[in-house]
Amino acid sequence: MLKLVEGARDACLTAHDVGVLAWDSVRHAGYAVRRHKLLFRQLFEVGNSSLLIVGVFGLFVGLILVLYGGDQLSRFNQEKYIGLTGLAVVWEFGPVFTAFILAGRIGSAYAAEIGTMKVSEEIDALQVMGVKPEAYLAAPRLLACALMLPALVVYADFAAMMGGAGMAWVSVRVAPSEFFRVFFQYLEFKEMARSLIKAVVFGGIIAVTGCYHGFRTTGGAEGVGKSTTASVVHSLLAILVADYFISRILLAL
Repeated sequence: MLKLVEGARDACLTAHDVGVLAWDSVRHAGYAVRRHKLLFRQLFEVGNSSLLIVGVFGLFVGLILVLYGGDQLSRFNQEKYIGLTGLAVVWEFGPVFTAFILAGRIGSAYAAEIGTMKVSEEIDALQVMGVKPEAYLAAPRLLACALMLPALVVYADFAAMMGGAGMAWVSVRVAPSEFFRVFFQYLEFKEMARSLIKAVVFGGIIAVTGCYHGFRTTGGAEGVGKSTTASVVHSLLAILVADYFISRILLAL
């Protein structure tokens, strides 16, 4: 019982510290904009450097969904509705799986970079010089993830649609024009908006979680490794929990 109480207390303290870091990062967003070189460097790292892996991911998600969806629909002679698989990409697979990729690639990098600075006392040096670590390190990363993840989600959705349309033609002989006709017939603007809202929130989660574990790093190289692992695990869990609650809220509107 005592361990359960201590665990709940530690979880509450961690949630408080993460919330404070998130607020400080948002509050210092203006600093990141003024120091545009810091921001542009992070934008490039999150966006341009992730295009290949996100594109390949989106392509194969589209191929797999249509491969299995076409097999099931063909049993009921409803192959013409294969374009509806694209809605699953927009609703969930696009934002969630792209966020997973960024959590593994970017969130871990943030934890490792800031963690290395922490154990080598570079963050202490910034504070001595009067530079706030939240403004210099966390704010540009938060803005970069929140801005670039929606763009990457749209890119992943496009790659998935291209792959799905090609697989629909090969597997169930549905022309790409028919695939996209059905897709756009049932796609609504609010569904795209929900997907992008999720992407913004997920981007914030990835950045804040990575930075938080970086700032909390202790114990040299071993501590950096532990912080990196914890950052990825906690980001994935937080993304799934946030996805559920965001979906419930947006569907109720």
